[in-house]
Amino acid sequence: MNNPQSGYCFSVSGSSIHLVIVVSLFLFTFSSCKNQKKIILNNGKCILDYKNARTLTTNLKANEFQFERLNAKLNVESLIDSSSNSFTVNLRMRRDSVIWMSISKFGIEGARALITKDTVKLTISFGDKEYFIGDFSYISKLLNADLDFEILQSLFIGNSVSFYDEDSKIKPGSDNCQYTLGTIRKHKLKRVMERGKELRESAQSIYMIPESYKISRILFYEFNPDRSLDVRYNEYSKVDSSQLLPLKMNLAFKAQKNVSIDITYSKISLDQEQTFPFKIPEGYEQIIYNEKK
Repeated sequence: MNNPQSGYCFSVSGSSIHLVIVVSLFLFTFSSCKNQKKIILNNGKCILDYKNARTLTTNLKANEFQFERLNAKLNVESLIDSSSNSFTVNLRMRRDSVIWMSISKFGIEGARALITKDTVKLTISFGDKEYFIGDFSYISKLLNADLDFEILQSLFIGNSVSFYDEDSKIKPGSDNCQYTLGTIRKHKLKRVMERGKELRESAQSIYMIPESYKISRILFYEFNPDRSLDVRYNEYSKVDSSQLLPLKMNLAFKAQKNVSIDITYSKISLDQEQTFPFKIPEGYEQIIYNEKK
């Protein structure tokens, strides 16, 4: 794969460029919700009514953000190891069907992506001109994580990634005045992390604010190899008469590279007409990814 040189002040290395683009595809603690319920305090400590896993998952699903077509503009700031960058993303999503993105800086488009459930297409014009057509294996390899269309779509809008098909394996709880759902009990996870022991299965935790059952944090752990994904959502706001969408998000990914990305929605609209233009210009070099079995 060629290493793009800086162009139009896109000052990142070739491998970092690809990682910035890929991470921004699925980018996406809150501080403001109106009409909040009163939370009972006891000696300064928050007390939440106990709710079992089935009740929490039901409430979580009932309050997910629903849409058919979404158009948005995002301001993105990324830090990959010691390399920082900022850019603008025009995002179009058709539910369970298409994610389209145009990534630009100083008004100049540097990359475009068209993602469906089966296919990932990228054109990259940061310096060297390149394109990629394939599946999620390429993205998963770059990030050292297993990704799919559902995960990307859910993370953009603050919805949960389905992991609660078996209620017996989901552990309810509370932490810092928020409800939690996890695939491993909190005390066990903490003990394993403190003692440096190996946990064979991966773990996932969801934190939700009790007033709205919207997600404030999604945390993934995988202990062999050691990697994690920590997504936090801030400033939920109504985008129509009743639904809440997070206007700010932070994604922190730790694996072979440390990645931190801050995303701010500047424009959001629902149910407008959409097109998803994508064309590979002449002279672009194909990125070939051969997955090792």
